[in-house]
Amino acid sequence: PHAYVLSFDTPESAWAAYAEYADPDLPRIMLCDTLSDEKAEALAAARIGCSAVRLDTPRSRRGDIRSIIGEVRWELDTHGYKDVKIFLSGGVTAADVAALRDIVDSFGVGGAIANAPVIDFSADIVEKDGTPIAKRGRRSGRKQVWRLDTRGDAPGDAGRRVLLHTQTPPAGAAPLLVEQIRAGRPVAAVSTEESRRRAAEEMRRMEECRGH
Repeated sequence: PHAYVLSFDTPESAWAAYAEYADPDLPRIMLCDTLSDEKAEALAAARIGCSAVRLDTPRSRRGDIRSIIGEVRWELDTHGYKDVKIFLSGGVTAADVAALRDIVDSFGVGGAIANAPVIDFSADIVEKDGTPIAKRGRRSGRKQVWRLDTRGDAPGDAGRRVLLHTQTPPAGAAPLLVEQIRAGRPVAAVSTEESRRRAAEEMRRMEECRGH
């Protein structure tokens, strides 16, 4: 997973650590889109002897995924790695499988096989030991989400602003990320009356936003 790769300095060091402890007879399927170009990481993985490369590019930044896969396949073949397979995952749907089965060797399908509609989301590492770090397509650094008194001026603000936790929020903004549980226990007890009051206040805010 991306979180595993991000816990190392480079994808190469992550792959090497896995290879050191894994059964040598197990196939090596290397994730190849964490920090740099898919083609570059795929070739790097092929050079150390992977069985397949895995592309897990999120739908939000895929662009033409067929073109990306085609480029990876071309570079692998051109550099003598025709035996290295391509594995695709990350929000894969039945339509994706039908459209890409001619250039993808295997698919990782998760939410699409659920028996009810799902919301596709992920939890990403954005900081390691105080140092900002993130995979491609994500913004690094620990953040706070601030609710604005009025709708934000910038496109996409929608009444909130995402800032690094060290940045100063706009005047009158309220933090939305508040610690509620620590080590499996509630940080503070919340009474039924307080929960009722907050729910009513949130409903009022929703009605106000709907009126804008």
